[in-house]
Amino acid sequence: MIREVDYKGNKIIYNLERKKVKNINLRIKSDLSINVSAGKRVSTKFIDDFVIGKGEFILKALEKFQNAQNNIAKPLYSKEEFYEIISRIFEDVADKFAQKGISKPALKIRKMRSRWGSCNYTNQIITLSTHLIYCTEEQIEYVIIHEFSHLIVPNHSKDFYRVLTEFCPNYKEIKKELSNIIIR
Repeated sequence: MIREVDYKGNKIIYNLERKKVKNINLRIKSDLSINVSAGKRVSTKFIDDFVIGKGEFILKALEKFQNAQNNIAKPLYSKEEFYEIISRIFEDVADKFAQKGISKPALKIRKMRSRWGSCNYTNQIITLSTHLIYCTEEQIEYVIIHEFSHLIVPNHSKDFYRVLTEFCPNYKEIKKELSNIIIR
């Protein structure tokens, strides 16, 4: 059942579902829908008052989801351009690391859920995420440098960050930018 309440001049429209539950449950989804479940014996006035009492929380949550939807990344390149950019940057970074005595590793590109890239130090393979298509060339270069740095120092110790800083002095800003990219 669709219900509507007023909270400080804002209409809050929610779907009320009657269930066998002890508490009133409020769920706000990323599609901006508001769902409330409550027991059959709880009056609709009590439920409406509950929703009004949560009004500030609801409005903040809706704003957060709305902002997240507006910030969803869009691909910056066609697939052909993306693979050309990756290849070019990979070669450039390989040349820089060759001066440190590091031979060029194998490159793989695949869909990765939670990483921009990874380095298999033992097998000398760098894997990059297809999600880099949402990143600027500077961000892609940072990820590749990060993974190449693992060929020198295979962990995230101070020595690793010393190497990373040598090749990418502004890595902290770029890493922060990457953390703000939302992909769906």
